[in-house]
Amino acid sequence: MRTPIFVRVEQFDLKNVSDRIEAIRNDFDRYLNSYPARAARTKHSLMGPVGKVLQEAKTGKWDAESLTGYALNIHLSNPKTKGFINQEAREALKDGVSKLMTLLREVPATAHDKILDRIDYGLYFVRRAKGLEWLEDIRQEFVQFLRNRYRSAEELARAWGEKLENIGHDFERIPYPSRGLFGEAKDQKKRDIAEFAEIAELKGYNLIEEGEEL
Repeated sequence: MRTPIFVRVEQFDLKNVSDRIEAIRNDFDRYLNSYPARAARTKHSLMGPVGKVLQEAKTGKWDAESLTGYALNIHLSNPKTKGFINQEAREALKDGVSKLMTLLREVPATAHDKILDRIDYGLYFVRRAKGLEWLEDIRQEFVQFLRNRYRSAEELARAWGEKLENIGHDFERIPYPSRGLFGEAKDQKKRDIAEFAEIAELKGYNLIEEGEEL
């Protein structure tokens, strides 16, 4: 009769590394602040090179420097970046990858998937919230632009040939000035959106379609 062998497997508690997970998320978030996908529709686009980093980190075939170089190549290959990454973003990307690889080396392999998921979905939540906030900030700038131009919502409604209920008594129903809105607009409405777009470009950002893939 064979003697049974019992192996005790200690369960790893993610709480022990929660601060390190948060630090990695923060580094990647700082990097993505400069990545041109603030309001992308899909998680894949919104996460940019960080999504690839998290996928490759679990394979065990990369060191920190090589994985950072892999991510940097993805970044620079995106036409929207115009082959550029600023120093702060580069350092944030490097720090995030380095901390991630160190953490994965120091914890049991059975905990890797849970750690990567915590980073992945936590970061996605932060980036999605920031994207929506960014779009709302631009919408509010557009509202202020219209308030400065028209004395009242009623005057704006007449100029645009719109019903007042589509404008709102306090301009509260003015939509984000997306490319789609511009394409559908006519006459004065189209001219107003075009002028605001020029102002936005001078400030360093372009109007996009809400949820547009970047």
